[in-house]
Amino acid sequence: MFYKVNNINLFVKVEGTGQPTLVFLHFWGGSSATWNGVTTVLKEKFKCISYDSRGWGKSDKPDEGYSIESLAADTTALINNFNLKHYILVGHSMGGKVAQYIAAQKPAGLIKLILVAPSPSGPTILPELMAKGMKNAYTTLEGINDTIDHVFKAGDIKPELREELISGIQSHTENSRLGWTDIALREDVSEGVDQITVPTLIIAGENDMVDTPERLEAEVHAFISTSKMVIVSGVGHLSMLQKPEKLAELINEFIS
Repeated sequence: MFYKVNNINLFVKVEGTGQPTLVFLHFWGGSSATWNGVTTVLKEKFKCISYDSRGWGKSDKPDEGYSIESLAADTTALINNFNLKHYILVGHSMGGKVAQYIAAQKPAGLIKLILVAPSPSGPTILPELMAKGMKNAYTTLEGINDTIDHVFKAGDIKPELREELISGIQSHTENSRLGWTDIALREDVSEGVDQITVPTLIIAGENDMVDTPERLEAEVHAFISTSKMVIVSGVGHLSMLQKPEKLAELINEFIS
């Protein structure tokens, strides 16, 4: 179903009825479908809300609004729309940076934070050649497949999941694609992150080259005193697609 927030329509999927509510934020190129393998398990115990971020999937694709603050405003508007009183943010990569920004504001109702291979809250400035490659990674089918296999280190995902993932990555505009590489990735939204007080779980992928365990240890775990970090073996940047049952198990244990 679609919900209108901040003058745009977001595609939102709601599953389960239990409490607390888990709000899932996807990565740059992802969609609500990114979390299907995880929510299929967790919806038996919890209410799960996942959505296509502006610019991706079935949601509207405006020309602007791709800063971390704007993306966070969409999430907060959805939370208010559902009148959530006790919820947990689950953010992956880009969604993890947005989730850290929201948690730093200490919103009422947020009880825990789960960060899956999150982009750190500080700015990421890539070397010129690498930045150019990232900007163009999603512009061709060959580039998308190469990114999945060699950058995300997720060549082992099932063929049907790869097909769905590719379709989701292709559902973007130039503005939404460059909104991450040229704006949000470079932003410094670290103010207040070291003051996050809710229990926080950081999940890293052993083979992740995008947000390596070493980087997450130094730039996320070290900043959030209430956090603990676990490393999932045998996965890269897309653990929710590579080992969804394991991810669901870790989330369930952390909540319980």
